[in-house]
Amino acid sequence: MALKLTDKWLNEQVRAQARGHTPEAVGRTTWDSEITGFGLRWLKPTDRHKTGSRSFFVNYHLDGREKRFTIGAHPEWTVEAARAEAKELRRRIDRGEDPTKERKDRREAPTVRDLAERYRTDHLANKAPSSQVNDWAMIQNDILPAIGDRKVADIHEGDIEAIRNAITARGAPVRANRALAVASKMFSLALRRKEGEDAPWRDQAQGNPCKGVARNHEEGHERFFSPAELAALGDALAAYGQTPAADCIRFIMLTGCRPGEARHATWDQFDVEPGFWVKPSAHTKQRKIHRVPLAAAAIELLERIRAKREEIPRSAQSNLVFPGQSHGKPLKQLQSTWEDVRERAAVALWSESKDPRVSSLVAEFERRLGHKPTLKEFLPLAQKAGLKLPPAPHDARIYDLRHTFASVGAGGGLSLTIVGRLLGHTQMRTTMRYAHLADDPLKEAAAKITSAIAGAGKDGGNVVQLSGRAAK
Repeated sequence: MALKLTDKWLNEQVRAQARGHTPEAVGRTTWDSEITGFGLRWLKPTDRHKTGSRSFFVNYHLDGREKRFTIGAHPEWTVEAARAEAKELRRRIDRGEDPTKERKDRREAPTVRDLAERYRTDHLANKAPSSQVNDWAMIQNDILPAIGDRKVADIHEGDIEAIRNAITARGAPVRANRALAVASKMFSLALRRKEGEDAPWRDQAQGNPCKGVARNHEEGHERFFSPAELAALGDALAAYGQTPAADCIRFIMLTGCRPGEARHATWDQFDVEPGFWVKPSAHTKQRKIHRVPLAAAAIELLERIRAKREEIPRSAQSNLVFPGQSHGKPLKQLQSTWEDVRERAAVALWSESKDPRVSSLVAEFERRLGHKPTLKEFLPLAQKAGLKLPPAPHDARIYDLRHTFASVGAGGGLSLTIVGRLLGHTQMRTTMRYAHLADDPLKEAAAKITSAIAGAGKDGGNVVQLSGRAAK
């Protein structure tokens, strides 16, 4: 049956059915007489569809095969709207496009959740262990809840901006930047064709939706411990005891290594070459083997830990230098130990403060309770007394131990090249943050030389003046 499909004709068919008559189109396919392949299929009534379902479609041939593309059901689609869609489909088919395949591809297109798994397999496995933990946490907690079930091809710049804004609104602007960097790498993978697939998950014309999304401003975090703070931290660690976590923090202090490198250190890395720590590429941020010499204090610490390890049965020994509670697993985190140590160190420094009001308040509290106050106990008292507390490490990060290691070296006159090699930096600009510290010994030397030259004529005739003019 063929005729020009119109809304008037179809509405008459529907009204006839409402009056109890069986429409002529029921159970049949009605072809449009003007648009090739455009038709209406009106199925017979069923328990589910009491009046029978009605849908518009376009039949076409491509590469010697007949295919059918379903436009949609009536009355959601009117005849007029379906005709317009059919005309557009015919134009696309005439250009060689295959709307049925495109729809199938669209239905089966990967989601951002699929892309996250690809990121974990293709990229995350090549990063340092600490980076793996941090990246996956941001994916699970920040990215997937927002766009995980969306198609990769549908994500746009506004979606990424919304993620950044949501994290920033929680008071974590730096984390928002890190999440943005992870998302950017994920979508860069989507632009590359995966092995065994004909096309990338996202078209190059769409590009990376993270490009152009502004990062939050970051203030450089350069926290260096003073000699007094280092001494207080050392005393606090001694009071804490010789636990794997405390020893791991000691080791970070003595080597300037990244916390993740220390947590995953194994004994074979120190057995390769005595006196050196040979870090495998899988454990370093720069993805290269890093061979670093160990100072006497670090070697002594390792020898103590090794001796303690030898006291336990071989079956219970771990190859990890700083093992976690689960056998064969590294320490999950150092934060709780670090918080205890830095808070003890802060209170100890305040008890010896040159400000008598601060030291007296600590002493008074200690006499009253019979022990030094904890940070939580002391801060409210200091605030109530209106005291401005001297600098202390109570808010410092573990990573600041690495900064301090570098600053001591740079401030002691070591070249930035040497400092960078000790830290495992691959680019000089990473070490350049310590340039102002490396300049201090030079400034001191320049001051000594200038003073000597400026004062050369004090006793026997002024030879050079600071203004640069010759003396008369």
